[in-house]
Amino acid sequence: MNKNLVGAGVAILISISGLSADTLKNSLMSADKDDTPMVNLDNLKLDKKEKQSRPDSAVVATINGENITKEQADQYLALRTQGRMTDFDKLPGDEQRLALINEMAIPNLAAIKANEELNTEEKKAAISRFWMQKKLSTTKVTEEEAKKAYDELIQKVKEAAKKQSKEEPKMPTFEEAKREIMLQLAQDKVTKDLLENGKVKLK
Repeated sequence: MNKNLVGAGVAILISISGLSADTLKNSLMSADKDDTPMVNLDNLKLDKKEKQSRPDSAVVATINGENITKEQADQYLALRTQGRMTDFDKLPGDEQRLALINEMAIPNLAAIKANEELNTEEKKAAISRFWMQKKLSTTKVTEEEAKKAYDELIQKVKEAAKKQSKEEPKMPTFEEAKREIMLQLAQDKVTKDLLENGKVKLK
């Protein structure tokens, strides 16, 4: 595994963190009252005995022989606990640290398998879908744009029903349809930008 795969794996954890989130959460929250204080994702508690942290460059684990630094583990811990805990070495036991590393490993191991087992077209499709999801998440659509699109859609439905002498179908409210409309508008913006900046020619 090269460093790019490790970095890419950490970068896409948000999109697949559900794969092992329950395992990690259960591990972090499973201590009995008589046990050493554990990390609770809702109410974080550190081990009473202060433990010295290693430097950011320290290797805390390996994934298929590739080093994982404390800095990478700290960053992912902060992500998983929404900033409530940021020091991997302050997790109160090897079980919790291993659970976190296992969760970090999943996208990296999946990336290796994908690289080994997917053919060229499948890789292109996977990269395209991931890029599109990432682009959609950063494409801005205002509520005003969504409301305008909703009103236009309602008007078209009414006109179509009138032409066909049919009763107007029951339509969802704007609030009910807003999320789907905003997603569609974002998709429209992304595809429009792709076509305007691409070189597509019919021969």
